[in-house]
Amino acid sequence: MEEQLQKELDQAKAGTHQRQKGEEKRLQALKAQKVKRAEHMRQIRVAAVDARFEDQRREAEEEFNREKSLIQDRLAHELVERQKRSSKIEDINSIRAMTRRYHKTRGVDAAASKAVNKRELKGATQAVPLRQGEVEEDFEAMTQLAEHINPSLELGFMEIEVRARDRLRPVDAVLPKRPIDGQSGKRQRRGDFDFKGKSRAEVSGARITVWYEEEHGGRKMDVPYLGVVNSCDPREGLYVKFEDYADEMLITNEDDWRWGAHTRKPEEPKRR
Repeated sequence: MEEQLQKELDQAKAGTHQRQKGEEKRLQALKAQKVKRAEHMRQIRVAAVDARFEDQRREAEEEFNREKSLIQDRLAHELVERQKRSSKIEDINSIRAMTRRYHKTRGVDAAASKAVNKRELKGATQAVPLRQGEVEEDFEAMTQLAEHINPSLELGFMEIEVRARDRLRPVDAVLPKRPIDGQSGKRQRRGDFDFKGKSRAEVSGARITVWYEEEHGGRKMDVPYLGVVNSCDPREGLYVKFEDYADEMLITNEDDWRWGAHTRKPEEPKRR
């Protein structure tokens, strides 16, 4: 009996007892079962997190694509409108710059063609009439300058043709009409610019709104452009720097403009 107890005691100390082996086997099976259950729960939770992550990622991508499309459409529209405004302003500014250069060139040529001293100038009582052939040459020179500045500009209206027998004939002078009785004979000279109530000292740095006729949605409308006057010329007009436009533009009496910043075009005063 004692030997049997001693043997079981030795087996218990060595870990080879049958009851220890059975309990260890049961614990291993329980451990494996719990590990399997934990792994299953982990897979379920990971799948739920992955599904939620995919939903949020898909929503983020859809919102990003939607915002990107809106930004691209808005940017394309702004670029198209800016290109329309720039092309129109560049055409007008190019024609005016061409005219200024042409007048300067004609003045230099006229001065170099004949040197007149003070006595001859003082004794001169008549101006040399301009001949029709010279007019045709002037229009050809202006056409070439215009094509050099803007090749895509339509210049058919500047083409004139003078018969060979009429090239030396002087251009008929057009006398100004006499003023109607009751009206003042003092009028604004053709070369003077109308500053619309401001003195030349107040012009520099003043804000100005200029209206240009543009076509939107199939109908024409006057679009306002805001700018600041950099300098002025009493005969040519105002040199204006517009917002979002690098070059300086010349505003003359032919343009539709008002002092100050305006979003709507003021109504013209009714004539009585």
